Formats: sequence, C-alpha cells, structure tokens
Amino acid sequence: MTPAEFAIHVRYKTRTNSTTFPDTDILALMKIRQDEIARDILAVDEKILLIPQTTSLVTNQRLYAFPSDIISRIGRVEAMFDGTNWIKLFSYDMRSFPYSLDETHIVSYFSNDEGYAKYDIYRKSLYIFSGTIISVTNGLKVYTNTYPAVIASLAGTTDMSVDPSTTTHGIPRELHEIWARGVIIDFKESRENPIPLTERETKYEYDKNKAIYSLKHTDQDRVVLATVPDLGNNGGDL
Repeated sequence: MTPAEFAIHVRYKTRTNSTTFPDTDILALMKIRQDEIARDILAVDEKILLIPQTTSLVTNQRLYAFPSDIISRIGRVEAMFDGTNWIKLFSYDMRSFPYSLDETHIVSYFSNDEGYAKYDIYRKSLYIFSGTIISVTNGLKVYTNTYPAVIASLAGTTDMSVDPSTTTHGIPRELHEIWARGVIIDFKESRENPIPLTERETKYEYDKNKAIYSLKHTDQDRVVLATVPDLGNNGGDL
C-alpha cells in the first residue's frame, strides 16, 4: 500500500472520514503499530531490518553512541582506521582486559590490524579496542537492526515497502494489511464506547505472527550442512 491507500483502507473499515479520523491521528497510531511490528520482525532473524550506518572516527575517541533508531542486535562492526581500508572488528569482553582502560595500555595490547582490533558494547555505545585512533570521516560502520522510517504524510503515493533511502527501511508489503488492522483496532478501542472488533480483528496477533513468519527463509540458496553419525561401530556412538 501507499500511505494514501493505507488511509483509504483504514477509514473504510472504520466508517470514518478525514474529519472523524484525521491524518494526525492515523499517523500517530501507525507509528506505534509500526514499532511493534519492527520488533516482531526480529524474531524471524532474516536480517530484514539490518542496515549499515556510519559515523566518523574521532582522534583518540574510543566510545561511540549507537544510532538513535537502533532496535537491538549488532550484526557486524567495521572500521577504516587508515582512511582507506575497511577491517572487521571482533567482539571483546572488556572485563577480560587485565589492565586499566587507559590509552597507553590499550594501544600496547591491540592494533589497527584485522583480528587485533576489537569492540565491546558499553552503555548503548561501542567501545573500541585498537591502536591509535585518528579522525576519519565516516570511518566507523555498524550493521544494526533499525526501526523503519516513520511515515510523515498520508499523501504519499510510493509503496511503503520501498526503502526511502540507502540508510532507512520501508515495511515489507506482506505486513501492510496487518499494520492497518492494528490501527483499526486501536481506533475502535479508543472510542468512549469501544466499537466491537470483527472476528478477523480478534485474530490480529495470530495473523500478524503468520505474516511475519512468511518472511522467513527468504534466501532459498542458503546451504545447511547436516552431520551423520558414524555407524562404523554399529551405532555405538549414537
């Protein structure tokens, strides 16, 4: 659906119009349900909401705040310490570092080479263990699950499944109807005299989970390797 089609559908199902169910109210309810759906999408773990976000490295700065639109889960961290070459940073538990977390000790035990540069998660931020850090524009890249872009207007004519940019997500088309159904439910329940839900609306949670599960296994080329027990000793290892 486009935002315009979404509004038409919601108003048709609630028997309202732009006066009795104004755009501002629809947009507010859309955002709440959109955030709920985004959190549930993580359950299928298909990297649907995973997107690279970059920030600049700052000289001698080791702590970098997460993006404000992060949901949870970091898929990968990369850095470009020399201003040219990207390397992967590996996860590290700072509690295992036997010395004080001062610059002298850190640069003595870590470097800017792949395999020797690490990161830890600390207070909703990344703490980098590496060699000396210099300023590099957009030199830190974090692949993280992020909330989809908020719909700002119901006049839009672009399908809401389309990513608005290379750093923001749309909502998969498979979830548009259930998204609208959530908004309809919220409207009905918000009335001074709540409007009874239809049978289909009472199945919201079941149908939402079913729709989200339909996104699973999007990569049909993925290889799964199974192991077979050694029956050389007549199954003695089973």
